[in-house]
Amino acid sequence: MALPFLHLLLLSLASIMLIRTSADTTTDSSSNTTHLHFYLHDTVSGSNPTAVQVTTGPTKLKGTGAYGFGSMFMIDDPLTEDPNLTSNAVGRAQGFYAYSGLSGTELMLSANIVLTGGDYNGSTITVFGRDNFADSVRELPVIGGSGKFRMARGYMLIKTHSANTATADAVLDVDLYVSNGDGGVIDESVPSSGGGGAAPTGGVTSKTTGVSSSSSILLCPNYVAILVMSCFLAKQLIFSI
Repeated sequence: MALPFLHLLLLSLASIMLIRTSADTTTDSSSNTTHLHFYLHDTVSGSNPTAVQVTTGPTKLKGTGAYGFGSMFMIDDPLTEDPNLTSNAVGRAQGFYAYSGLSGTELMLSANIVLTGGDYNGSTITVFGRDNFADSVRELPVIGGSGKFRMARGYMLIKTHSANTATADAVLDVDLYVSNGDGGVIDESVPSSGGGGAAPTGGVTSKTTGVSSSSSILLCPNYVAILVMSCFLAKQLIFSI
């Protein structure tokens, strides 16, 4: 009886070791993180504004002039490589912002960053969040994208490069850190919005870095089957003694 029992014990221990090894094993995958840097030009004044007021809040806010709580602006702001508006264009910021805080400096910003230059031509990045322009650096989450940035996630950092308090015009210094979902894999067989492809002029300043990630491997069904069989044999052995 000792020899079969020893065999059964070794089989059970081996099964447990295999299952433990399977649960602790990780597999590395690559998730590309792209850093985009550009300048956003928000122009409220003049004969050709890129930010147009569409609602006026009833409660005037301190330090905002004619703007009130709830005032909203639709935007189609140009994006350029340098603070100069005449520098290479890389895209547009299309969406809206609204005065959402009673302090007078808090905005709710919702925008599609539509890229029109270089390898990212036709791709978009969607951001949505709180922009308190009284802060030196503001962070907004990336909630999605299209084209090269399909299933995007990440964050956007905004700094005010310059602002004209008389006209409310501003130039913003923007850094975007974006990675794609599903391990950074894009299905090239699915058409990108805007057609994709490279544009002959312009280009957003970018840097791509590899970020490692890991995911646990599920228990192998074979190992579970071995453990179940071991339990069955143990039961048979006990009743045969």
